[in-house]
Amino acid sequence: MKRTDVALVLDRLLGLLLRSFPQYLTYVRPYIPAGCGDLPLLFDDIQVDQTLLAMRVREQLDRLGALPSIGEFPMDFTDAHDLSIEYLVAQAIRYQQQDIQTLRQISQSLQLAPTAKALVDEALGMAHGHLESLEEC
Repeated sequence: MKRTDVALVLDRLLGLLLRSFPQYLTYVRPYIPAGCGDLPLLFDDIQVDQTLLAMRVREQLDRLGALPSIGEFPMDFTDAHDLSIEYLVAQAIRYQQQDIQTLRQISQSLQLAPTAKALVDEALGMAHGHLESLEEC
């Protein structure tokens, strides 16, 4: 696989990590009813995990000599302001499931780029863990 192709795929991964719904929620102030105080902490944990992995992806892009272009948050996310945290968890589950499908596709396209595939597979495993945590809520 050509370096430019690997860089494009890693750039897509970087966008998924840094423009995810949990990342967007850092800009949203949800309504949090009594007894749901731990849910924002779950989103904080997801954001930290994604940011740390994104740093490693960015390092790999630097090694390839590529400039990242992560883009903007999806417009669908703009409907998330001033909603209840329970609704946002349901939305996060839906978006997480979509991200898992995308990560599976990306992983399959990287059979000939083991270093990049390892990062994508790590992101996929992390996404499954985050989905599990969100569903437990």
